[in-house]
Parts: sequence; C-alpha cells; structure tokens
Amino acid sequence: MHIISRLEKGPASFEQIRDYLEQASEIDGRDYSISIRTLQRDIRDIYSQLNIEITNDKKGDRCYRIVDRNETIGFGARMLESYQIIHAINTSYDFQDVVFLENRQPKGLEHFHSLLHAIRNKRVTEIIHQKYSDTESTTRIIHPLALKEALGRWYIIAIDTRDNKLKTFGLDRISDVFVQKTRYREKYDINLRDKYRESFGILTHDKLKIQQVILRFSYEQGQYVKTYPLHNSQRVIKEDKQYVLIELNIYVTYDFLKELLSFGHELQVIEPLSLKQDIQKIMQKALEQYKQK
Repeated sequence: MHIISRLEKGPASFEQIRDYLEQASEIDGRDYSISIRTLQRDIRDIYSQLNIEITNDKKGDRCYRIVDRNETIGFGARMLESYQIIHAINTSYDFQDVVFLENRQPKGLEHFHSLLHAIRNKRVTEIIHQKYSDTESTTRIIHPLALKEALGRWYIIAIDTRDNKLKTFGLDRISDVFVQKTRYREKYDINLRDKYRESFGILTHDKLKIQQVILRFSYEQGQYVKTYPLHNSQRVIKEDKQYVLIELNIYVTYDFLKELLSFGHELQVIEPLSLKQDIQKIMQKALEQYKQK
C-alpha cells in the first residue's frame, strides 16, 4: 500500500522508496524496511493482487513508476482504497470514537460471493426476486454474466431464461440465491464493458445515442465534481471564480437525470436542449406540488 502511495506521487528510485517506507514505519509503528529483492517480490504481488503494474524500464533513469492502467485502474484503485481504510483502522486505537462509517448500507451483499462463483463457473442460477412495484416475488432462472455497482447498490447482470433477454437484478431485491451444479453452455457475444462505459448508473438503452452534455456548476460545487467526477469522459472546459463548465460524452439515462437533479440550484444544464427541457419540466412539476394547499 505504501509503495503504491509513493509511486502515485511520481516515479521514485529504490532509495526514495526505502526512505518513504522508513517514514511510514515510524507512523505505523511497524518495520517496513526492504531490500531490492523484497521490493521486486512486492511488485509482483501488487500486480497479481491489484493488477497494478510497476516497472523501472523507462528512460534508463532506474526509477520505478506505475504503468498506465487504463480500464483496470478502477478495480485496483477500489481494492487499494478498501485496504487503506482497513489498515488505518487496524493501526488506530479506539477508532470508533474518531472514524464514523456510513450506517446506510445496501442490502443483498450476502449474495455477492455466491453470484460471483456462479459467474466464474458459468452456473445456472435460481434467484427469488421481487420488484419494488410488485407485491409478490418471482422465481427467475438466470445465466449470470457480471456484477455491477451503481449509485451505491449492486446488481447482477444476467440472461433471463424466461425470454432470453439481458437484464439487471438488484441484489437488494433478491431474497435467495440457489447456484445449481449445471453449467450453461451458451456463449453470449455481449461486451458488457463497452455497454456500460458511456452509461451512468445501471440503466441502458440500445436505442440511445451518446450525447455531448455541457454543465455549468457553481464554483464551489464544481470543485466537488472535479474531485469526484460524474463520468470517465468528464473534462473541464472553462473555469473562473464564479463557475466551472464541464463537458461529458454520455448516454442520457434516467439515472443520469436523477443525479443532475440532486445538485439543485448549484447546476445549470447548458446542452443539449432536450436535457435542459427535461430538467425544467421535472422542477416545474415539483414546484407545483408545493403550491398545492
């Protein structure tokens, strides 16, 4: 964890990494002293566990650096983030009084391990699922393909054998999971990474086209959005002391619309016109409800 933290600040020689670990040793009260051989072993472990590649081959400067991880950066970063939090808590005394974890947690995570096993082994799976709009649950036989996190909730992406369509089922709406011994033999030619790359949240629509979205945030809110981007395509196109102008290339889904509404008066949609009009209609309808006696 400390090796990665140092290299995320920039390339470093072995001596610089060693000095950084000595400082970390004092803070954590542990011995992080290493040799060249130990560092090489740690680099291999970092790659195998987090898919973060570290090399010292470039430019002949003998400095170690993190290779651009592109699409794998998100997974490795989340794994590292979780480990950093656990590590910090474990090295603190009476952390309950100074570290306050979010009590609002999504339901259904107890099914995560079983579903991940079913995905990796292509197992036919039976789930008991209930839509929020229905009063009774239904039994679905699915071919699980992937798990996806969206807006603080987890979803299983699967082929529903009832109609052979690709669907998403919220883990918080699944009461039970039965992983069968039978493997499904179908090979689904679906690139889920591409399907969700330009989407926000879990909702997708095959008929939608990627749109250029320009958003104007107040200066203060813009700083939050810069440090916690709405989407991987986000870029700042203009900024001054009054506002921050941000551009996205994204599918405009209902999930994305809801996220924009959460910013209230701190956000103004500039483009496209259709999205601007949708926001106006929803806000007007909400305002009318408060006018009613």
